[in-house]
Amino acid sequence: MKKIILILLCFVLLLSGCENLSKAEPYYTETKEGLSFSTQYKYIFDDETSIRCVWKNESSDSLSFYDTFELHLLGNDGEWYLVTKGGEVSFNTNYRHGIDPESESNARYDISVYTDKLKDGETYRISTYCFDDNGNNYQVFAEFTCDNKLAEEEIKEISGGLSSHRSDPSPGGSIEIVEKND
Repeated sequence: MKKIILILLCFVLLLSGCENLSKAEPYYTETKEGLSFSTQYKYIFDDETSIRCVWKNESSDSLSFYDTFELHLLGNDGEWYLVTKGGEVSFNTNYRHGIDPESESNARYDISVYTDKLKDGETYRISTYCFDDNGNNYQVFAEFTCDNKLAEEEIKEISGGLSSHRSDPSPGGSIEIVEKND
């Protein structure tokens, strides 16, 4: 009887220590040929508060997106889970950002609205959507890994060894757009 009580107690303690993660459900299933969405860097430091992403529109359609996004964590079971601080996140979606055909746009997503710190060694993704002038919606994902050592190597490789950490020169706001037309 003592063994059963001890096992039940351990099970309850184990469950109470687990994070309550919700599965990330896709909201659009269509993909857009000629559209790519990726992070500027493959590896991110655990203390970064924003993630820079690159939208590339190599299609002949104009695309638009708002500043709403979600942060997902890849679970050990291979499923994606929403990352939250325990409450709903709201965005001011009054401003629409456009991506012209055959162009790219850079956006900075403020992940501090979802988490205070990323977990070193974990894989994450930014999930957002865009739409075309015909009203078709497309969900996109930009995956990255939080790995302090590899992020350090990546930034040294890019900068020729001159920098030891990325700095974010544009504080505030949840998204910053920098258009680049080819």
